Amino acid sequence: MTEEDRTTVSRRGTARALVLLASGLAVAAAALTFFGALIFGPALLDRHGRTGPVLLGTAAFCVFVLVAALLANVLAVRAGTVSGVVARGCGTLLGGTVIGLAVLLILISSSA
Repeated sequence: MTEEDRTTVSRRGTARALVLLASGLAVAAAALTFFGALIFGPALLDRHGRTGPVLLGTAAFCVFVLVAALLANVLAVRAGTVSGVVARGCGTLLGGTVIGLAVLLILISSSA
């Protein structure tokens, strides 16, 4: 391998790419959850008062995860070190997903 064939790999850039990949997977999982609720929502129509909170909860979950993914990517790009990228990016993404799940469960259980 010659000197020209070698490429420089940045650890910070790799960490940012992994945060981007994780946020893409989180948004895809949230969207899949929402579309699953839309598909199986009509099955809940027989139960009075259940469809609205389930759809509202999954929509709120999607919004929280989407905002957390956007914020995680912005914070990961602005971080100066690899540990900053991981702490800010992954931490924000994990926090947003957990808050979204909490909101989803609260909205679904409030209708019971």
